[in-house]
Amino acid sequence: MQEQEKNIKGFNLLELLVVLSIVGILSAVAYPNFSSWYKEREVRQATVRIESLMKNLVIQTERGTFGYVQVYFDNDEDNGLTVSSKGMTMQTLASKINNSADPWNGDLIGTTRCDTTSPSGDTSYWDTDKDTISDDIKDSVYSITFTNVTTNFEGAAAVCFSRNGKFYDASDILNDGGAVVEYFFICRKTSQQVRCPIDNTGLTASPDNDGGGDDTDGGDLTEPEENTESVEEESVELPMPSSEVDNLRAVRWGRFGNFSISIFDNDYTFVEGERNWNGGTWKN
Repeated sequence: MQEQEKNIKGFNLLELLVVLSIVGILSAVAYPNFSSWYKEREVRQATVRIESLMKNLVIQTERGTFGYVQVYFDNDEDNGLTVSSKGMTMQTLASKINNSADPWNGDLIGTTRCDTTSPSGDTSYWDTDKDTISDDIKDSVYSITFTNVTTNFEGAAAVCFSRNGKFYDASDILNDGGAVVEYFFICRKTSQQVRCPIDNTGLTASPDNDGGGDDTDGGDLTEPEENTESVEEESVELPMPSSEVDNLRAVRWGRFGNFSISIFDNDYTFVEGERNWNGGTWKN
């Protein structure tokens, strides 16, 4: 009995061209939306990770792992944005406070306890930099490098916290005449945008009110200071960017932590089909 021939057909050239054209059109329409979503995702994830690093570090002071901690920012055009943390144990902090000859208790003119280079010139200023410190202490700090995001400055800056807000300080661009700048900007890095187009002009920063060099006894590092719980931190107003920027975010903090994230929402007007940038607003 003769076997029936199978009716097998493939795509002809015309059908294949039609399918490829449809796929190309769909890809062209979808790519801008996907690209925009991916760029926003990179900035959002970097912002969340930076906030988490800072929040977890301050938690370590409340747990007693550290008495004084530093969040260090280093923005390099070639190597990317690195955010790392350092810590000083309660014992080390107490020994500095109780030693009147230690630079910690000096007038600190032109410098701060939070300098990106050791204020005392001591290479082991931070316990987490010491080779002799335990792994448990070292594991409480870490470093993250981002290659696709940037901030509004080139180089290094730092902000420092202590348990119960006793010591609160910053260095470089995050220090405004002795007051702490309480935010850090993040935006996407491109070949045309190596830094976020925004500065700290007109900021309202929080001063370091720990008493400076006059505070040789350091107070009680294990219990909250008087009226600490009743202090309400005012939320500073964030400055506006100098030009249009997409996916701009800020990590915000205060003396006692209170970390949060703000997102910049661009505002536009349309005149005869032309889009004009009118600045925008910060949203929490």
